[in-house]
Amino acid sequence: MRVVHTFILRLLVDSAEPQALRGELRPVPEGEAQPFTNEQALLALLRRLASPPGEYPMTDEKWIENHSKPERREK
Repeated sequence: MRVVHTFILRLLVDSAEPQALRGELRPVPEGEAQPFTNEQALLALLRRLASPPGEYPMTDEKWIENHSKPERREK
């Protein structure tokens, strides 16, 4: 069965590094903004938020600290 997930994606541009992908992703309608610092972190975050609970494995990942909120990133 196909499921539609809606997110608000905010991209933050640092004038010193305009090519760097940074921002936050917020699930809609209710959800807390989850920051990311690169492409891999964004993809891991999308996979985690779009997967059913308990289906996204935590084994090949590590937690990184960003903006005082934890974020998962694939190795």
